[in-house]
Amino acid sequence: MPSEYIKPNEYTLYGLPTTTTQPQVYQASLLVDSYLRRPEGMVWEPDSFGMPCYMAAYSPDVTFKSAGSIAPGASVAVGLTVQVPLFESFLGRVAILDRADPALVEAVVVEKIATGQLTFANVVNSHNANCTIEFGLTIREERSIPNGRAITRVARPPVRILSGMGRYGYGRRTDQMLGEYNELNLLAAVQTFGGPPVWQPFPINQASYSEMTREVWVPAGLLMAYYSDVRLEYVSGYAYSALPPIIKQGTATIVEAFLQNPELQGQLKSISAGDTKIERFAPSQLDVDTRRQLDQYRIDMFI
Repeated sequence: MPSEYIKPNEYTLYGLPTTTTQPQVYQASLLVDSYLRRPEGMVWEPDSFGMPCYMAAYSPDVTFKSAGSIAPGASVAVGLTVQVPLFESFLGRVAILDRADPALVEAVVVEKIATGQLTFANVVNSHNANCTIEFGLTIREERSIPNGRAITRVARPPVRILSGMGRYGYGRRTDQMLGEYNELNLLAAVQTFGGPPVWQPFPINQASYSEMTREVWVPAGLLMAYYSDVRLEYVSGYAYSALPPIIKQGTATIVEAFLQNPELQGQLKSISAGDTKIERFAPSQLDVDTRRQLDQYRIDMFI
């Protein structure tokens, strides 16, 4: 569902009349998300243990139902109600189980795939047959690792990393000239004869994330060599109860602009009738002061 940064019981706290409607708050919240460059929104929903599980504003892109019950454990194979062939792209993906039930909802990682069957690396809760299995509710990023290093950065802090995949690519030309890829070692042979680079999962409990720098330290893989590329799947933002007040105030500012000058919504910047003229103060519903306060949560396009 769309972001909703102000609840009805908070309208008067942020200077809005009690007649404010939910669609107005939805529209203002979407404009805040647009300015922050966060289509996933700023709010996550918790799992059954209260930990960040999935993004509240996302909708699933793929949904399955389990053919039978799902028991807790490691490497849990789950049959699906539809016998469809699954693509390799499902490996390492995060699925949300029983999203509608706060007592059972959890995030699991796909470890193996087969026709009509998924194997999850670890399941914590017991789930009944017809359990909903949803993909696309978390943030995914693919990053290149700097040469000879194990550090990358994420665009959307703060984060809780749920899944990590790495692969080895072909060496840079400078490395080849220096003889580091002279095809005399096992890693070079894998790169040369193994076909396209294969994505391999790495244990996220061995990775490290810094909230100060947004850097993620990725553990080494095969033969203790650092990956060339990594895929991270994670949850970012805040629980609604911990949402920064400036996010709420920015939403209220936009709603207030809607209420004061409803005729100036959208692309219209000014309106006149006879000697009377009304002009919007800026080409945005957000004033300069509010934008400056929101900038600390805005995504960097280049990291």
